[in-house]
Amino acid sequence: MLKWIVGSKVDHPLADAKQARALIAELPPNDSIKTLDQVTRWLESLIDVEGLKLDRMFEIIELLDTTAKNHHRKIVQDYLTMSRQQKFQENKLWTCGFKFAKALGDAYLNCVRQHESGAAGAAAIRKQLPVIVARALRAHGLQEKWIMLRYGPFEPRLWSSVGELYRYAEKGGYATTELAIYPGLHGSGTVQQELLRIMMLWASSANGLALVKQEVAERTVAFVASSFRLERAPFPGALYCFDVTIDKPPLRLIGNTAPSAGDLRYFGPGDAAARIAQALPVLEKTGALASDINLGVSYPSDIVIAVFKHLGMYWAEKPPARSSERRTASERITVVPGYFAILDELERDQSDALNFAETNAESWVVENVSDTGYGALIPTTTADWMRVGELIGVQVEGSPLWGAAVIRRVTRDEHRQYHVGIEVISRAVHLVKITHATSREAESAVLLSSAPDQNGEIGIIMRAGRFDAAGSIDLTVKDKPFVLVPSRLVDDGDDFDWSLYKVTRPS
Repeated sequence: MLKWIVGSKVDHPLADAKQARALIAELPPNDSIKTLDQVTRWLESLIDVEGLKLDRMFEIIELLDTTAKNHHRKIVQDYLTMSRQQKFQENKLWTCGFKFAKALGDAYLNCVRQHESGAAGAAAIRKQLPVIVARALRAHGLQEKWIMLRYGPFEPRLWSSVGELYRYAEKGGYATTELAIYPGLHGSGTVQQELLRIMMLWASSANGLALVKQEVAERTVAFVASSFRLERAPFPGALYCFDVTIDKPPLRLIGNTAPSAGDLRYFGPGDAAARIAQALPVLEKTGALASDINLGVSYPSDIVIAVFKHLGMYWAEKPPARSSERRTASERITVVPGYFAILDELERDQSDALNFAETNAESWVVENVSDTGYGALIPTTTADWMRVGELIGVQVEGSPLWGAAVIRRVTRDEHRQYHVGIEVISRAVHLVKITHATSREAESAVLLSSAPDQNGEIGIIMRAGRFDAAGSIDLTVKDKPFVLVPSRLVDDGDDFDWSLYKVTRPS
């Protein structure tokens, strides 16, 4: 039978509005992974569906976007708080979140492309097109977020799609038009601000932060996006440029150097750096953000302070300089993951006896070395536990001594190999027993040096949650008692507190 005689029915389960609402209502409200997986499949299926008018396609995408929003938010929070031991669940959450973000971005982008090609229903969505472009960019920002949480790499198609979307906005004359992108307090913005959120988060090296700090960085960038600046020509304060016609990430402008060709846009932090700098002293003094800064969620002040300082460095006119020169090297180091694994190795060495307990030691290949640490290529299996901010024990090949270090940078290349930057905090650590005044029960800890520094302080690493800024601890070394008075907490992680103490002798 000829379709033009009887009409044609669109072959998609959500084509009919009534059926779509019924299917949405059947999604499990308390299983965010299952719901998001189904929404993702529906979004992906929209790309190739035939006969669906653009106005109806946009209605379906918008319905799925709204349905998924709270479920996606829950998956993000579950991922950020996931224990590193729960690797299967972590992979499941990451895959679910990233695939949804990609499907949503592709669906909105496809809608824009079909409008530009004059598909059926294009006229009906013309007024909504600026919002569709802005939402497409925001979905690409979600992809960037998930990629950073897994330390990259960024796919070239991400940059080409972002550039393509921004060109549509410039061509349509609405790149800087204020829009109600989504309902709610933080839903307004412009297409240009959506682009700058993506670019400035990338430029801030947020993937060099621990996961929760990445979330704070993303929220900070989103809040101050209206202060960022973008122009077609270089300007004072332009730190980066971006070619909107190619599939490459932005380039940092060093001095007056810039690409000689390309459809370039120049951008920088604008007034955002000053806003963060002004908020920092208030936050450090009071522990609370100024009333004119709203990140949407409350975070511990020490985390926000660390993120603001990180952003301040990367938004400065001069990029952060290395504290020491990096030299090419080719050697191996033995590494154990986490505070308790370091204790096990130190106890193994101290016992001077056979120890058949299983060791978690791994062999890493050092690619370069500096005065402060290493750059290393790590085994694929290490990715099961490795994150920025993890404490590790390090033993240089041929040395009997264990040192302590913290992973500060992680990148994943196109060959799925992980490269890490390691900050060495001590090249020779010692197993000691300490006693807190509150418990009077001795416990193991890691002493970072055999003598106090020029400030009369020593570093101690103990299990997480044990540092007490108001409580001293007793330490005995070679039968000599010492009292350690707390100075400050330097860093902490899932399983450790690293702190400094003033050394005194009991009277």
